[in-house]
Amino acid sequence: MAAKGSTDEKWERILRGDGAIAVAVRLNRRFFALFPSPWRCKSCNAPFKGPASGTFRWIGYSPSAKNPAVCARCIERAPKGGAIVPVSVLMADVRGYTAMTERLAPGEVHEAVNRFYETSSQALLSAGALLGQIEGDLVMALFVPGLAGRDYPRKAVEGASRLVHAVDWLDIGVGIATGNEFVGNVGGGGFKDFTALGDVTNVAARLTARAAPGEILLDAETHAAVAALHPHAERRELELKGKSAPVEAFALRVR
Repeated sequence: MAAKGSTDEKWERILRGDGAIAVAVRLNRRFFALFPSPWRCKSCNAPFKGPASGTFRWIGYSPSAKNPAVCARCIERAPKGGAIVPVSVLMADVRGYTAMTERLAPGEVHEAVNRFYETSSQALLSAGALLGQIEGDLVMALFVPGLAGRDYPRKAVEGASRLVHAVDWLDIGVGIATGNEFVGNVGGGGFKDFTALGDVTNVAARLTARAAPGEILLDAETHAAVAALHPHAERRELELKGKSAPVEAFALRVR
C-alpha cells in the first residue's frame, strides 16, 4: 500500500481528480495559494500568473506540455510511477506517411511533421487531453476524469473530431478505447516517458490501424458513452491482432 503523500497517491489524485489529499499536500497547496494568480496548477496549486509566477517557473512549476492545467513538476518531472485509473486512450496516425516522406526533401519532412504535431496537439489539448507519446506519424492522447471531467470518453471523441478537422491536409485514422489502465511515468536506464500501458492501449492501437482515412473507430465502452450523440455510428465486428475473439467497434465518419 502506498504511503501517505507517496508518488502513486499523487498520480491517483491528479488522474482521477478525487480522493483524500495527504496532509503534506494540503499544506503545500495552502502555501502556494498565498501567491495571487488567476491560473494555477490543478494539482499542487502553483501559480502560473501573478508577481511570483516567474520564480515558480524558474524552479519547474511551469504549465505542463502534456496539459497546461497542471505543472511540469506534477507530470513530466514527477518520478517514475503512476496509478490504475479510468482512461480513454486515443491514437491517430497518418495514412500514406511513408509515400509522403519519399516525395519530400529532408527539410520538408521536418516541417510537415512539426506542423502535424503542433496542430494535432492544440486540437487534443483543447478537449482536455493529456498528451502521450508523439513519434513519427503517430500521436497518442489520454483522457482521464481528473482533467477531462467525468465525461472523459465524450471528450476523447470530441478531441478526435477536432483533430481530424484540424489536420485536413492529411489523411488520418483514429482509434479510441476506454477502460481501466495504468497511466504514469515509466522507463529505466535514465529514460522516462509519460504513457498508458495495458489492453486498453493495445485495442486503441489496433483500432487506429483499421480506421479508414477521416474515420474514428470506437470500442464498445467508448461508444456507449456517446451513443446518444452519434446514433448513426456504424457497428462492426473486427478481428484485431492479438485478440482471441472479434471486437465490437463503431465507426464515425468525420470527413
